[in-house]
Amino acid sequence: MASNNINPKCVSLRAKKIVVVDDHQYVLLAWAELFKKTQKAHTLVSIDYHPDTNPSFWLYAFQKAMAIDPDREASLVPIFQQKLMASIDPLDIKSVERVMEKMRNDEHINTAMNLGYLKNYHMINCMEKHQYETGHHYLVANENFGSLDDKMFKDAGFSVKSIEKEAYILDIDLDYFSSRESFQYQSEKSIVFKKLVLGASLITIARSVTYFDYLKKDDFSIAECEDNLITLIGKIIS
Repeated sequence: MASNNINPKCVSLRAKKIVVVDDHQYVLLAWAELFKKTQKAHTLVSIDYHPDTNPSFWLYAFQKAMAIDPDREASLVPIFQQKLMASIDPLDIKSVERVMEKMRNDEHINTAMNLGYLKNYHMINCMEKHQYETGHHYLVANENFGSLDDKMFKDAGFSVKSIEKEAYILDIDLDYFSSRESFQYQSEKSIVFKKLVLGASLITIARSVTYFDYLKKDDFSIAECEDNLITLIGKIIS
């Protein structure tokens, strides 16, 4: 297991807490800690290359069902999912930790919704736009991949007004950034991102190095990308 998952890197910038994990699903533990501390369900704003909104423990349940009886896959999958969810006490972080190895890196958002950590989410991503009964999905245009400018948010259809009265978490996956150009910050062109940073109750960052290395266009490392983003957040906060 990667070192920054169960014991993630934490950075505090003027009382703004930033938690960095290696695999995206492990941000769930930081969200659980926030819920336990505040007793409040938050809204999520997530910026990612992928839309990480698969059902809770779906892949684990599917693989187990197929191994037991492929003909009963449709009926067995929800049984295995429900059994895992029932083993979690939302206020007991250790009970969340115990099931994390069975969770994939695109199943944490709906798990957080099911546990009551989140009450809504806004998923801004580059790959596809889903339509679910809950949550909101925004598709980033090709020419805006990696951008944090206001144009990206506007073209995708996201407005910061949608969360103005909400307590929210800002979540960012580093695989969204394919080049160094993403961090050429101009405050007058990035008003939305500035507001998201300043208003967030918590900022979580996923390194997702396998996806980052596959998608990047420049010859730069995950460490450099992480440092650039944290530096940018620090610049905004200061």
